[in-house]
Amino acid sequence: MPLKDLLLNLYRFIFARKIFYKFNLHLYKIALRGIGVLNSEGEQITGEEKFLSLLGQSKEIKTIFDVGANDGGYSQTVRKYFPRTQIYAFEPQPESFERLKKVSRKSGLKIYKLGMGNKQGLTKIWDFADDAKLKDTQPTSTLASLYKEVIEKYHGQKVKSFNIKITTLDEFTKKNSIKTIDFIKIDTEGNEFQILLGAKNLIRTDKIRVIQFEFNEMNAYSKTFFKDFYDLLTNFRFYRLLPDGPVELGQYRPLNYEIFGFQNIVAVNNNYSEIIALF
Repeated sequence: MPLKDLLLNLYRFIFARKIFYKFNLHLYKIALRGIGVLNSEGEQITGEEKFLSLLGQSKEIKTIFDVGANDGGYSQTVRKYFPRTQIYAFEPQPESFERLKKVSRKSGLKIYKLGMGNKQGLTKIWDFADDAKLKDTQPTSTLASLYKEVIEKYHGQKVKSFNIKITTLDEFTKKNSIKTIDFIKIDTEGNEFQILLGAKNLIRTDKIRVIQFEFNEMNAYSKTFFKDFYDLLTNFRFYRLLPDGPVELGQYRPLNYEIFGFQNIVAVNNNYSEIIALF
């Protein structure tokens, strides 16, 4: 018997017991952090800082979209590595948008009080109610979502809603004569896949080079699997961010991919080998 199998059998024989359940659960959560999941404590721990420093070496990145820009914090980090690149920032939550306005003046962002989805129209975005228990920690929420359950069930808070306008990436780029999105970051609390569905033409014609998106607990509420992204982005290779850089995920396996916990995923179009070589 191979040594690996022998050690696994020995571990199972000793530790696969009810008495060790909490111990194993703790080890599991530690291991998740080791593979880039649940590392949410700042941009160095999430791996975003290292990723942007690597991507900043590319001469291909001229147009950047920040979808779900909140108060512009991420766009400010991006600006450090792309001082002359045009950044488009989108934030539909009206309170957060007011904060984004202030950042845009300093960072030279083009800002839009607009959400993205798989179709154009009006919808609601849900956020903490004014009398929610955690409202003091989220005065203008970073957690607003198009899915009511994210606020009500996952965060366990009272909700309020705002009417917002949404469009699609295909429509916005067409209307504004933008031929290519070189880098797009999407952080929309469960709506990431719907946004990419609204970019089918851009994806089909290889007009998006690099995509960063969150995959986390919110995807359970929006009923989105990682396989949905994998099947849509057929000409992309996937990476998970670690503090020291991106690690390629390789061939799809549910056990490795379908982890509903905070993680930053990067997808790079296979046509852009110069960018892939950076990682």
